[in-house]
Amino acid sequence: MKNDATDAQILVQEQQAIELLARETHTAIPIVQDLFLVEYTRLRAGARIQSFIPVLTSSCVRGLLGARNSALESP
Repeated sequence: MKNDATDAQILVQEQQAIELLARETHTAIPIVQDLFLVEYTRLRAGARIQSFIPVLTSSCVRGLLGARNSALESP
């Protein structure tokens, strides 16, 4: 079950990282937010050290968006 309150809290806490990812990858903020929440939830499920989750999430989302943008630019 999706927890909207938790999702909203994550988005507020990580707003700067999400906005930076959106600018760097030329991607709309709502798309970045959706990916960020999916990856954050996935990583949190198996994380032993919770403090690294935002950094790891940003890295994963950056990689996903980079691959996505590359695929869109290919002829």
